[in-house]
Amino acid sequence: MDIIAKLKPLYDDLIRMQMAAFMKDNEFVRTCNELNITDQYTEVQNNAAKASNDTWAWLGIDSISYEDVLAGLLNQLYTHHSSEFITIICKLAATLILHSYYIPSVSEIRRDLQLLGATSNQLQLIDISWQTEERNYHKKARVLKDLCVSRATGGTAEEEYYQTLRTSLSKNSLLKDKMPNFILNNTTVYEFWQFIKYKHGSYAERRFFLQEAFERLLDATLTMGDASPHQDSILEIALQINEQYISETWRKALVRLKEDPEAAITSARSLVELVCKHILDESGAEYDDAADLPKLYKLAASQLNLSPDQHTEQLFKQILGGCQTVIEGLGALRNKLGDAHGKSKLKARPSDRHAALAVNLSGSMCSFLLQTYLHLKKIK
Repeated sequence: MDIIAKLKPLYDDLIRMQMAAFMKDNEFVRTCNELNITDQYTEVQNNAAKASNDTWAWLGIDSISYEDVLAGLLNQLYTHHSSEFITIICKLAATLILHSYYIPSVSEIRRDLQLLGATSNQLQLIDISWQTEERNYHKKARVLKDLCVSRATGGTAEEEYYQTLRTSLSKNSLLKDKMPNFILNNTTVYEFWQFIKYKHGSYAERRFFLQEAFERLLDATLTMGDASPHQDSILEIALQINEQYISETWRKALVRLKEDPEAAITSARSLVELVCKHILDESGAEYDDAADLPKLYKLAASQLNLSPDQHTEQLFKQILGGCQTVIEGLGALRNKLGDAHGKSKLKARPSDRHAALAVNLSGSMCSFLLQTYLHLKKIK
């Protein structure tokens, strides 16, 4: 199927990201339901099925060209839903990233969307998903092992994937000593092949060798995303309002706790900012996108009837005033110990406990804000 010329770069990059294969997945259909584009997806899928003249459908064999389905969906959305097109594609791409086998970069699709008029706020969904994937070291370790097994047993391995994954994992100070030495020593797929083809003769021996070689790395990455006790409740609340970037920013902060305390503090502050902006957006309140965190919180608290000056009872005023102080402290902690600004060598470096304080404070405040928001939304 022909694609609108203006959309050709975007289409090609989505194909490279395996969007066509993802369109067969139930998660893609769920996302279509959330975006209210299920009818459009069903229509182009049916059209592709008719065009395929599939005589084997009765056997359960799907020979539909999902490349054509993707082209048809893009054409239809761009033509008939132009005002929502960018937002829809950003959401689909963000979901794809989190459910993909592996995507080495999102720079090209970001550029495509920017050329089509995407704003930084719209691209944030893709950025948050990508940052989450960048911290998913267990997935990276599994994909790297799969690449090695494939090449060692007569298959192929993407050079870009191998080098990107090898570099990312080896740069992590917690993982470098857990990586197989042959991965550290062999910088390309060709060099790895020269090593493995003389190491073991049969495919079965190579598979067993690689499984054992990657065991320490896989075990180490499996526990890197351990969450604090109230992680699940916060994620559940965030997902109830269907804002993926909130839950994924929380995940990012949790992953960074032990590995990168400075980044965890910055992520914790960003999480509260995102929740405040979400509440303000949903409430239709105007605000300066560049406003600092205390100002954003005061505006959001006012929408939720959580400002101290909205209550006369002294106990409530004291508690809500304490919440405001926590937010101010988070902003100050981020400026003092976070990674958002350059620091001199003499400036204090955060410890794990500093990062844990920031992440847990942000988690508790976001839980409180979101629960209040949902309660007010429910009773209206």
